[in-house]
Amino acid sequence: MTATLLVLAGFALVAALLAWSRWLAGRRWAAVGHLALAIVAALFAAAGWPISRDLATLHPLRPDQAVAELFFEQVGAHRFRTTLTRLPSGRMQVFELEGDEWRLTARGLEWTPRFATLGLGPLYQLEGLEGRLATGGDDPAVPTRFVLHPATDADLWSRIAAGSWWSAAARPLALDGPWQPMAHRQRFVVRLEGTTALSVAPGRAAVTERATIDP
Repeated sequence: MTATLLVLAGFALVAALLAWSRWLAGRRWAAVGHLALAIVAALFAAAGWPISRDLATLHPLRPDQAVAELFFEQVGAHRFRTTLTRLPSGRMQVFELEGDEWRLTARGLEWTPRFATLGLGPLYQLEGLEGRLATGGDDPAVPTRFVLHPATDADLWSRIAAGSWWSAAARPLALDGPWQPMAHRQRFVVRLEGTTALSVAPGRAAVTERATIDP
């Protein structure tokens, strides 16, 4: 989509230059026609650029695809240094979560059948990493939450969720993982579970025992 918008922007520039040359040559109607084409192409390019930028942050959603690996190291009472590795890129981020449970959340888009026939597949992006104290109640406290991708009211996902005309092209997906206990030197692999949720499984060489650290 970005390439198409760049072509449109280039076309708008060329049309504007032609309009100027036609005007200097005294061909007023030809100049007006080229100027109109330049304006239309520029408007399409300007309107499509934010959408292209949003789509560039999304990744193809393939069922059972591993999207992240997390490794926990206890550094204090109810405090864990968490290394998040995005898959398959291998990009790593380090956070410090509070609590004794964690979960990863993601969001995505699934195209309507009309747009899916164009070869467009579902997309996703990691959204947040959360930690909480498991109090046993129905509404445990969530002391920490890290945003992995900032959301705004103007981004494509929010527009679709709000029911704009973009909702005719796609529907929003909320892909939340289950709450999992945090333990010292525990490793987890997070996978896509279809287009409905994230699944979590122990990673390789996982060690489940908690470290004894004085508060």
